[in-house]
Amino acid sequence: MNGFGYAVDALAAWLAGGEPGWIALTIAVLAVWVVPILLLVFPIAALGQILERKIAAAIQRRVGPSSAGLDGPLRFGFRVLLFFLPRARQDRIFAAFCNLRPVRSLLLVSRRLGLGQFVADGIKMLGKEDIVPTGADGIVFRLAPYLALAGAFLPFCVVPFGQHLVMLETEVAALFAIAVSGIVVVALKMAGWGSGSKWSLLGGMRAVAQLVSYEVPIGLAVGGVVLWCGTMDLHAIVGQQYEPGVFSLLGWNVVQSPFLATLAAVFFIAGLAECQRSPFDMAEAESELVSGFNTEYSGLRWGLFAMAEYTEMLLIGALLATLFFGGYQSPIGEEWIVGLPVWLEVPIHGAILGVKVVTVFLVMMWIRWTLPRFRVDQVMRLSWLVLVPMCLVSMFGLAVTLLAAGGTHAGEAFGRVASRPRPDLHWLGHLAAWAVPVAIGACLVVMAKKKHGQVHPALQRLTGGRS
Repeated sequence: MNGFGYAVDALAAWLAGGEPGWIALTIAVLAVWVVPILLLVFPIAALGQILERKIAAAIQRRVGPSSAGLDGPLRFGFRVLLFFLPRARQDRIFAAFCNLRPVRSLLLVSRRLGLGQFVADGIKMLGKEDIVPTGADGIVFRLAPYLALAGAFLPFCVVPFGQHLVMLETEVAALFAIAVSGIVVVALKMAGWGSGSKWSLLGGMRAVAQLVSYEVPIGLAVGGVVLWCGTMDLHAIVGQQYEPGVFSLLGWNVVQSPFLATLAAVFFIAGLAECQRSPFDMAEAESELVSGFNTEYSGLRWGLFAMAEYTEMLLIGALLATLFFGGYQSPIGEEWIVGLPVWLEVPIHGAILGVKVVTVFLVMMWIRWTLPRFRVDQVMRLSWLVLVPMCLVSMFGLAVTLLAAGGTHAGEAFGRVASRPRPDLHWLGHLAAWAVPVAIGACLVVMAKKKHGQVHPALQRLTGGRS
């Protein structure tokens, strides 16, 4: 092992046919790390924007981007390639090419999907003037968006995308992911401070307060999974969720205990706040507060903040899937998938994880166009008075469940992930682990209804309704 991760070491050894040299290692690092990240970085903001516009249009019963096709970029490409021909000849060749049946069908689909908007957004972002305010701290101002993007991408180094596709396997992977994502907090404060504007400074303070507050429930939610699995290695956590047989999802953490299901819900809600998505977008709130920490940014640097936001959304989806929903495991038939050859297993597992991540991504966008924005005091109250206590109660419940189990049994080995001890609950223990908390929760709901009625007093004051 050369310390570059399993995938890099395996590819380098295959390229070299034995002990890899620096050339094989360089090619492997480029193929496994650099190229995939670059292919993901540049289109992610534009793809996220066009997808969000289509979802918003569907929710609001609008057409959305549907008139901007790829005809313009394609015509520009013909102009560049055929520069030596007269303009009329170029137009005839272009018209003949577009009249080909496959090309005509593709152009029609691209126009209906509004894919030309994707290209237009990228050109507009790159073409805008990059302005640095006169009173700004130049170094801090310029460095902040790059740090934000780095903090959003570094946690992906420890996320396993498949049995043989993980950049960095370490025993403290969960801690690493939380720690390096904290770089985003520093970047947002730098952006507010370096802009030299009191409004940007206040926006940066507001964003930092929100992110720091919601890192606490995220850390506690991850701590609950670590407590249950007994490891901080994300790949080992995925392997421990393996259940042989047809219904592989029965081994996922989210179905092992209601406390883990609660932590999954808390992780998702806190992840929304970490990504500064509605209803937690008070950090920017461009419609009321004229944005926030990024008010003075334009052009590519503003685009880097947009890239960081959408990348963090994908990161939350990847971590949520890895910690609670089996990672790259299939909900059905994982026992047969893990035994496939490497060239077939890697794309299947990568596609499964991709579906889970995109699902979380779409739910986040759906929520944005469904729920109204919280006030800043409501954002803080939800974190410290609701989510943190829920995490502490869930961790206490997990500890009691582990004590009640009375021991462990050897789990199933999962591919190249060695077997790990799992709580020995049997079917009766799992039934009790679900029945007791659910019964207590139902009793609390009944008691709350008797005390407050069908409508909570806070909601009555807000709406003027009666119970």
